[in-house]
Amino acid sequence: MIIQTQFLNYLLSTGDPSLLYNNSLDTSFFSDYPEEFTYIKTHLDTYGNLPDKYTFGAKFPQFDWLEVKETPRYLIDTLYEDKNKRTLAKTFNKVRELLMNDKTDEAMALYVNSQEEMTKATSIQATDIFRDTSIRYQTYLERSQDYNKYFLKTGFHEIDEALGGWDRYEELATVVARPGVGKSFTLFKMATAAVEQGLRVGVYSGEMTALKVGFRVDTLISHLSNRAITHGDISVQNEYKQFLDHLYEKGNFFVITPNDLGHPATISDLRSFIESYKLDALFIDQHSLLEDERRAKNPVEKASNISKDLKNLQVQKRIPIIAVSQSNRAPGEETGTYDVSRIAQADRIGQDSTAVLYLEKKDGQRI
Repeated sequence: MIIQTQFLNYLLSTGDPSLLYNNSLDTSFFSDYPEEFTYIKTHLDTYGNLPDKYTFGAKFPQFDWLEVKETPRYLIDTLYEDKNKRTLAKTFNKVRELLMNDKTDEAMALYVNSQEEMTKATSIQATDIFRDTSIRYQTYLERSQDYNKYFLKTGFHEIDEALGGWDRYEELATVVARPGVGKSFTLFKMATAAVEQGLRVGVYSGEMTALKVGFRVDTLISHLSNRAITHGDISVQNEYKQFLDHLYEKGNFFVITPNDLGHPATISDLRSFIESYKLDALFIDQHSLLEDERRAKNPVEKASNISKDLKNLQVQKRIPIIAVSQSNRAPGEETGTYDVSRIAQADRIGQDSTAVLYLEKKDGQRI
């Protein structure tokens, strides 16, 4: 590949090792020159500098010397592009072979895993936070003047007081509780609070139908009895009809279920959900009802994969994502403390979360 030749020529001509240090380059980028790159890197690690053209030429007399006038940025971007093309070609060939042998699940897993190998050119761009203060001060002023631009109310005054609400751009929160404590109720109340702020909200309901979610949300907003609505109590008909007629004045509340998708949702499904409906916030009920696209068999590995992919989704889409998860035992049980190890199946979920909220019942009441 000409780009590999160009890059090595530029490296040896300038003697600048920062292109290696700042861009995490290894032999996988130099399929045509693995020995040459290894020699350069070893020389740098051993002697602290790149070999000059004479030293390198003596070791590799057949190397093609070129005059390179492209910029470092071009060379790095094109080098990454070259690697990604080769990775894709290799992956597609393997996927094709698996499909021809009716190994669809293995083909899908291979394709999903290959996405992690796709990389983009990066270079270190540090910020001196002691000198570059203007952005922080401007952000502070904007937040003081427009709370809703940066934060969402959670629907619970105590949580808003403690956390300041959900961060509109950098929130991946998890609500944890034992079965029957009220995780779904809490999640829907939080989603409803976001809708009442005029946002386009999406909910993935892994167990409840959209109809049942709708009844729950109607109860939360209208304060009508959920039993009266779900059991068809005629005494609330007029009040319920009037409420529904004006519900459109709120934001948007979109719901998807496994029945809509034909399978438990994957992170790719959630990404499509966000993009298709231009969601401002996503609520997930719950972690264990999502599907791992890597097809891990071990429950802990499966949960960890989902958590990692969910974190990447939040970073890429920059909307708050709030999910619920089972607790493997009651919060504080045995130790009297709350920690991420009590999240069922994976500590990773707690580690990836920006906030973890534990629910428990005291004297029959949810808190």
